[in-house]
Amino acid sequence: MKKLLSLLGAGFLGISALQGCAASVSTDEAESKAKTEQALTACYTNSGVAPSKAALAVAMASELGRWEPSKDLVAVKVPGMPRNTQPVVQLSPNAVCVANNCANIKALLGQQDWRMNSVVDQNVFNAVNFNGELTNSLGRHSQKITDLARNSPKSLPPAHKLKLVGGPVNLGVGACGPHYVYQADHLDGTPLTTTEANNLANDLCMFDYGTCGNNPYIKFVLTTQGCPTGRTCVAIDPTDGDNGSGTTTTAGSVPSYPLNRLYDPTNNKLGSQCVTTAGKLTTLSSRCAAITSTCGYLYCV
Repeated sequence: MKKLLSLLGAGFLGISALQGCAASVSTDEAESKAKTEQALTACYTNSGVAPSKAALAVAMASELGRWEPSKDLVAVKVPGMPRNTQPVVQLSPNAVCVANNCANIKALLGQQDWRMNSVVDQNVFNAVNFNGELTNSLGRHSQKITDLARNSPKSLPPAHKLKLVGGPVNLGVGACGPHYVYQADHLDGTPLTTTEANNLANDLCMFDYGTCGNNPYIKFVLTTQGCPTGRTCVAIDPTDGDNGSGTTTTAGSVPSYPLNRLYDPTNNKLGSQCVTTAGKLTTLSSRCAAITSTCGYLYCV
């Protein structure tokens, strides 16, 4: 994986130092600085919304085995999130989990709870923004699929199933994080064609891919790296740590995490040392007891 940029100063509000964002180091200092600034701009997080959406895309691929947000997600009012004044995006009652009882999906969707803003640095992650963006994105995604069905049915994503076969891994495409690689098949188990696999990108509108939001953390690609022979594979790249890779994001013995959180459902790293993106030495803690929707995550705050 590419060397991470480390932002410990307060001058880069809203921009996280994430794996894979760094440009190659030049011997010319001015050129190196320009490339670094360009990479930071490309990987701007919008208070954590962009990488969190990419992480949700990976979680849905891994735990639902498909990308069909219009069928698997719903926006509802949730009594358990008392401070939220707008609908919250949740798993549909009809969604069928194929792994982990969709624990990673639920933990990510739980980050919409507005009470999280009393826990985390809102410049790094803002729960209100995430909540509003997910709600709006679900409607935008449904509209895109409806428009394709009406005007360009050949571009519709096919019925499919996804299987994680690789990652997190650096595919060397200048992305904002490590890629997760999925084998993409028809429901009968035969491989998708290249055209069909490319059409899967239209199921990523929910996560702001392409014209739906230009999310730099998706970086959807077809790949043969780690792909079984004779199969078709696609890959996307959320920020490291949000899907349980456990990989630290800075060199040295004390890790830092891009959004000051780590998905660790077994609490293996509870109480271990970490450094916040603002440079504060602290330990990973849980907020599960007070805000149950966050269960699965540990926070470096």
